[in-house]
Amino acid sequence: MNQFVWRTAVSITSAARVGLAVYCVLGATGVVARETGTFQPPDIEKFLLINGEDADGDGDGVKETHIVHYRNVAGAQVFSMTTKGKLWAWSMETAGQDEVESGWNFVIRDSDCDGVFDEKYRLDEEFRVPDCLK
Repeated sequence: MNQFVWRTAVSITSAARVGLAVYCVLGATGVVARETGTFQPPDIEKFLLINGEDADGDGDGVKETHIVHYRNVAGAQVFSMTTKGKLWAWSMETAGQDEVESGWNFVIRDSDCDGVFDEKYRLDEEFRVPDCLK
């Protein structure tokens, strides 16, 4: 059976910004972390809550992951992902700039549910709900 894997949308149209921030991809083979360490979650004080939605991240047909969308006046977007009450990932995207220019445009993930974001992915890399939340 194929597992669902999370991947952030690289280019989000204005209509989709109100819709899904991440999408599920069938047939992925696993998680490849580009960088490990300790990564700080974003400061969302100057961001506006746009919306929230539930999505299925592990392929069991249950929408167990709550995704919350935020945006600031400059157009930067932040998405949080929570399953079973545990926040396990942040996606941070600054439109029109790469990671070096903006310091953003990546996903951070808590791989073992200890509250530390210890994996960092490019926006086009696959990631999924941590095993500790399945």
